[in-house]
Amino acid sequence: YQRREHGEDNPVSTELGNGPAAKRPLRMKIPLFVSDMSFGSLSEEAKVSLAMGAELAGTGICSGEGGMLPEENAANSRYLYELASAQFGYEEQLLQKVSAFHFKGGQGAKTGTGGHLPGNKNTGKISEVRKIPAGQPAISPPTFKDLHTVEDFKKFGDHVREITGGIPIGYKISAQHVERDIDFAVEAGCDYIILDGRGGGTGAAPLLFRDNISVPTIPALARARHYLDQKKATNVTLIITGGLRTPADFVKALCLGADGVAISNSALQAIGCVGARMCNTNMCPSGVATQLPELRKKLKTDVASKRLENFLTSSAELMKIMARACGYTSTSQFQKSDLTTWKEEISKLTGIEYGGFDPKRGPWSLS
Repeated sequence: YQRREHGEDNPVSTELGNGPAAKRPLRMKIPLFVSDMSFGSLSEEAKVSLAMGAELAGTGICSGEGGMLPEENAANSRYLYELASAQFGYEEQLLQKVSAFHFKGGQGAKTGTGGHLPGNKNTGKISEVRKIPAGQPAISPPTFKDLHTVEDFKKFGDHVREITGGIPIGYKISAQHVERDIDFAVEAGCDYIILDGRGGGTGAAPLLFRDNISVPTIPALARARHYLDQKKATNVTLIITGGLRTPADFVKALCLGADGVAISNSALQAIGCVGARMCNTNMCPSGVATQLPELRKKLKTDVASKRLENFLTSSAELMKIMARACGYTSTSQFQKSDLTTWKEEISKLTGIEYGGFDPKRGPWSLS
């Protein structure tokens, strides 16, 4: 046995390779990127700030289900396109501008029902991007109209691969029937899975759903990693999202087997969200979740994007410090044995070693 800690000058890789088996895998400099949040729920300034900040940090951003905002897409070279049940604004030619593509099979806060953007937020460019009349509520159906079976999704995904030269194809699932949904995604040929746990938030779901559905993020992640390993699905990238906000959260997620973390709430806070919890009213005081011009102008994209860059890069630096402390040269080397918990319930939920006294625990050999 020997101690493994590395000196503070030792280099640590933080690269995330999304879809390593794809012809055109998406490479990000850090294992963090901005999750799906739609244009319409967020202002143009917020979406562009998030895209710019992610680009400055060397990572990507997801479109969200509201379609592709051209200015957002132009601001980020690692753009992940989400196709949801309503297919708002979807056109095949848009795929030439994206680096990855995923289906939205579910969302942690509102699985089994569609999103709802109030008509008073569906104005101007939002209605143009979504290709629905201005002032009309944008309501997503509970499921895709023409995609139902594994074969349906596989055929669509293979077509996207063909016309894009092989970008990664993913499937976003909420933490419900975790193993069953992973089976569906893997059989449909996905290169990556985004797993959204109970901690995920939304401003577009009934309280009954938001407050009562989904498996909590941490045990859902533990189950997903275990099942993917059982299936020997080593080329499927596992992305976790849903309530993970701090560098410590991110490290623990990687220890539990996530390859990367998609962030929402902390990214919004970085660009200026004050947590007013009035997203659905169109009166967001910081300009993040409103379409009113007088409120939107409060959000300055140059300042906001720099703040997000600072958050992402500093988070990655702290993750590197923890990796060195564990003796690693890459954040991808974190493993479950790096964790312990003093809560027996958490140990049972996740398989993390219980850190309290256990009379059955035998001596540990230094050899």
